[in-house]
Amino acid sequence: MLRSTISIVLTLSVSLAAVAQVSPSAHTLTLPEVISLALNQNLALQRSEIQVQLRENDVISQEANFGLNLTGSAGATTRYSGDGRSPVSDSGSFSDSANASLNSSLILYSGEERKASLEQAKSSLEASVRDFDRSQQQILFQSVARYLEAVLRLKEIDIQAEELATRAENLERIEFDYENEIRILADVQRQKALVADSERRLAEAKRAYQNSLYLLKDLLLIPPRDEIALNLDESSWLEPENIPDPSIQESLARVFERPDLLAQQFRLDASEQNIRVARSGKKLTVSASANLRTSYSSNNVFGNFGEQFFENQPDVSGGFSVSLPIFDRRRTETAITRARLQHDQETLGLKDLEQVAETDLRLAVLNFNTSKLQLNSSVELLESAEIALEAEQVRYDAGAATLLDVTTLQSTRLDAAVSVEESRFDLFVNRLDIAFQDGSIEAFLLEQLNANIPELNP
Repeated sequence: MLRSTISIVLTLSVSLAAVAQVSPSAHTLTLPEVISLALNQNLALQRSEIQVQLRENDVISQEANFGLNLTGSAGATTRYSGDGRSPVSDSGSFSDSANASLNSSLILYSGEERKASLEQAKSSLEASVRDFDRSQQQILFQSVARYLEAVLRLKEIDIQAEELATRAENLERIEFDYENEIRILADVQRQKALVADSERRLAEAKRAYQNSLYLLKDLLLIPPRDEIALNLDESSWLEPENIPDPSIQESLARVFERPDLLAQQFRLDASEQNIRVARSGKKLTVSASANLRTSYSSNNVFGNFGEQFFENQPDVSGGFSVSLPIFDRRRTETAITRARLQHDQETLGLKDLEQVAETDLRLAVLNFNTSKLQLNSSVELLESAEIALEAEQVRYDAGAATLLDVTTLQSTRLDAAVSVEESRFDLFVNRLDIAFQDGSIEAFLLEQLNANIPELNP
């Protein structure tokens, strides 16, 4: 019995050393480094940035519609033909020709279509910029939350490992007492069950830790095969006393200035401009054009190439054109109806987003306040469980308490220790969630971490 218990403790020591030791090739990440990596390497942010560039290109394209266009063309032809009476090989002849032209046009009026299209493109660009800002805030929240989750899982490994070591030590003592006929076999089996339960809990904690690391690496675009370690040495900002209480009124005032709500407002503006574009289909269009062309033909006897091309043949023309749609098979009417329906959709989208934003903020505040109460309760429970366990262990050693009484208190103390760590991390994450919901997460992190993070500086 004693030899098997020693084997368990040695196996435990080896496994803990494997968890605690960091490979020399592993990169140790602090929270500011995680934030910088997320904002620079996250694929969702890169896609959002490309969307902004596409909208910028749309604006440039619409601005170009206000300028004139100029098209140049030139061509030359050599022809060999017969006279129609003799074989081509006997009486054929060659002829040369060339032509060139410059064409330019300018739209003078298009029923406000160009102006509305430009305003629509600008509003869509502003919406994409705000979407990028909100995506950045979302990645900020996810990166911090996943980092802290991984750290929490690492602390749970320490707690479970400590508990396993304690139970293995108790098993050794109980087996010794059993061999000396002081304890019964049921006590030995019960303690073995507790050791097995601790081994299961430790294995689950290790699995959860590795799983959280993979999720973090996905967010940071770090190859899954790369090893990373976490450094939370400078974590005074995580202490409950250093986490400031939110100002609910200020958060409620800020929530409607959140980037995603502003983005939706710009999309609503773009849909209004789209109605103007559709209405312009009923209005007339005025445009001006100018043309310069010249040509040369060897069959023309009035001058050589230089005289024909540069003196005799050049032709210049210019004019205005006006077009007014009369019957377009209701295309304009259906376009206007479609644009109005799209506007109604964007209006409903804005109302829905405002409703969800305030609800999410109030839920985040509720979760934060609940976390504070849970943390206080967990701390009190842990302190009481430790005192009770110490007293019960003394009674058990004196034969006044059963092993079941001791193991029950040990389980209570273990659960309380895990709950304290979870509540500490939940408190910070829920406070961070409030900053995320009201759109002030960058300012909150800069103030809380007190670190130089260039990506967060305005």
